[in-house]
Amino acid sequence: MEDKHFQLLFTELQRISAQAISDISAMDTDELVSFVERREEIVSAMKPYLSLISSNDKQIIEQMLKDEQVIVDRMYELKNEAGEWLQNLSTVRVQQNAYKQSFSIDSLFIDHRK
Repeated sequence: MEDKHFQLLFTELQRISAQAISDISAMDTDELVSFVERREEIVSAMKPYLSLISSNDKQIIEQMLKDEQVIVDRMYELKNEAGEWLQNLSTVRVQQNAYKQSFSIDSLFIDHRK
């Protein structure tokens, strides 16, 4: 029974990893977060079965980790895009503040000509 549960978890982990890798270019931040959370749930559920992991399973896991590098790269890509967006937002705010009126609309301006 334990072996069967482990195999179900392991198969699910392989399935979601393969799906994420194939859809990586279309995945947004929310989908990546959902994938990572689901993956963490599966890995946590597999911890009691560590003694059941065969050498073949270990090789498969190592290959999955190598293949998942594209997911990590995509996460860095999204992180950099978010950083650039925040930097651009900051620049826009500075520029907007420079053009905002810093005087009251009800005030008077008196020009003394010589």
